[in-house]
Amino acid sequence: MLVVFLASSLILVSVSNALENVDLGKDLSVTLELIKHQPCKAGKWTKKLEFESGNDRKGPKLETQEGKPNCFTIGGQVEVLEDFSGDFSIYLELKNSAKKNSVPEKCVRQPENGCGGFGSCLYCNACETFGDKLGVRAQLLLDGQPISCSDGLKKGSYNNLKLAFCLPDIDDVISSQGLSKESFLQLIQADDGNQVRAMGIFATVYVFDSDVSKQMSTQIKIEGVYRRTKYSFFKDQPLPAEVYWSLPFNQMLKNQQSYVACHKIYGNLKVNRK
Repeated sequence: MLVVFLASSLILVSVSNALENVDLGKDLSVTLELIKHQPCKAGKWTKKLEFESGNDRKGPKLETQEGKPNCFTIGGQVEVLEDFSGDFSIYLELKNSAKKNSVPEKCVRQPENGCGGFGSCLYCNACETFGDKLGVRAQLLLDGQPISCSDGLKKGSYNNLKLAFCLPDIDDVISSQGLSKESFLQLIQADDGNQVRAMGIFATVYVFDSDVSKQMSTQIKIEGVYRRTKYSFFKDQPLPAEVYWSLPFNQMLKNQQSYVACHKIYGNLKVNRK
């Protein structure tokens, strides 16, 4: 789970050029290889926003945010299919498998209100500027500024609308697992001693135009009760799939409810010594 978790925490930068190096501190860096990114298939959910698809050869690439280390945006041609406004939230689902009902990575250091952390987490108040130092953060930018929740977005085509991401510091990721960098590297080291084998990464970005934090905070409480009644040899062991997908927020995703935009990202990752 550790290898998968770190890889998942870094996937969002993989919508860059075919190979992109990201600074992970004084002695580590990561190489991310884009496979493709694309809108989710239509279903029961109401599609109001659609980002352009792309891969390592064509389509939108990653852009860095000036003055914000490990923060990136992806744009291209964005279609707003229906007027929408409200309390925008973004959920990042991170997996090591493309299987539809596989359990995603856990949200680490998630507050009781359900908003924030890093891993598979919900980021509320997407209209506000980034304020929390810790964790992956996400928001929608219009002309480089957070969109106004009160104004929302009008139907039409946009080339100035972007999805913004920030990645967590590598030290926060490793320390959350109770490991040193050396012990982490020993777990993921390749035979040549310099880098790890490529790992497949699968991420889905969901955008909501309503406040879904109550569903997430309720889910945290239910999961807490469940874990206290079940003995587990490993801390934070993944929930059984049938339990995970029965929880309030996760059930919304499974039943394709409430979200208005959905984008999938696929890539490979390698961690390297500098």
